[in-house]
Amino acid sequence: MKNFSLLLFISGVLFSLPGWLIAQDPEAVRFCFAGDLMQHGSQIRSALQDDGSYNYDTCFVYVKDRFKNVHFAGLNMETTFNGPPYSGYPSFSSPDELALAIQRAGVNVFLTANNHIFDKGKAGALKTIALYDSLDVKHCGTDPAWIVLTNNGIKVAVLNYSYNSNRLISVERPGLNLIDTNLIKKHIREVRENGANSIICCMHWGDEYRIYPSNYQKSLSEWLYKAGISAVVGSHPHVPQSIEIIKDANGKIVFLAAFSLGNFISNQPDPLTRMGMILSFGISLTQEGPRIDFPWYEWIWCWRPVTDGKKTYLVLPVSDPRIYENISEIFPDLPVIDKTIKTLRNFMRETSPDIYERRRNPTYERKNLYFGNHPSGCSVWTRQPPVTSSERSVSPIEDLCKGRANKSTGSAGNY
Repeated sequence: MKNFSLLLFISGVLFSLPGWLIAQDPEAVRFCFAGDLMQHGSQIRSALQDDGSYNYDTCFVYVKDRFKNVHFAGLNMETTFNGPPYSGYPSFSSPDELALAIQRAGVNVFLTANNHIFDKGKAGALKTIALYDSLDVKHCGTDPAWIVLTNNGIKVAVLNYSYNSNRLISVERPGLNLIDTNLIKKHIREVRENGANSIICCMHWGDEYRIYPSNYQKSLSEWLYKAGISAVVGSHPHVPQSIEIIKDANGKIVFLAAFSLGNFISNQPDPLTRMGMILSFGISLTQEGPRIDFPWYEWIWCWRPVTDGKKTYLVLPVSDPRIYENISEIFPDLPVIDKTIKTLRNFMRETSPDIYERRRNPTYERKNLYFGNHPSGCSVWTRQPPVTSSERSVSPIEDLCKGRANKSTGSAGNY
């Protein structure tokens, strides 16, 4: 009888859990990626506080669970941290507090290979890398060229490449990984020699504002698959693009290519640039090799409410409309959210039928959202006390590159 009661209890718990959670392999290394972290002038002014400091914590309170519920979470950091004077497009330099806030939100892998990393020249790129080192956050794409992440006994390498740079690239450190198949092959060999069981390749590529990936993206994705890459995560187009899945004879996923996750946060105005993706997947090892474990994506919206004449920026999950159905402040956005998400769902149904969209959030996520005013971001979603920028000041920036493990000295190739 006791065993029967226990079985009923376990069955009830499993029935109440969301299907996307039950399907995950607990032995897999779980990853989460989002798209371009942009920082336009309006965003910098929005984060400025009365005392002259900057606070970005509220921007990410509604998605931090996505990042903290995985082993590794990555973003394309499409800005520099060169210090004041801060600036937006076309030459980005953001307050250091932005990097601190996104790290506090759970992002622990920063991708640096993009066309804006040299916006403030070699000195700005070096300052940016030094900041990331001082935060002890993993990063790759410039220096180091690649990293190897380990969890559950599985070693996963992350490679990162950009199609080009808007400014002259330093021929010495820090360098920049440009898309070059010879360079990629060199890095694949290096990470394999360092014990990598699986490889994720993050590509800054494609045509801006086009939801269909270019022929070049498709052909290079095929080359990466044949080269032994497990997953490709794309950035740069600033709009979502399709996701390709390849399965083996047993129906197991052996390759995933998300051509573009769109923007994570920005001030770009077009609805397609305000709707991005969060992508989550696991990597597990089988006798046949690494496999992708239950990938899913979720739509996010860059919400910009105006309070007392001041615009604020928040990344909001919108796949499940029950999350915000009683939030009157977002009502003006609802028609454009509804139209945009329908357009993108039709597009994904046509181009990406093999990947699951996370459309229904657990009850606790829906009920515990707190839509407070910026910057008083009390994240009751995560059931934690509010985080303020005063909890951790920016530590002295030190150059920690010399002691970093798993560092590649590979130089950038030619595009």
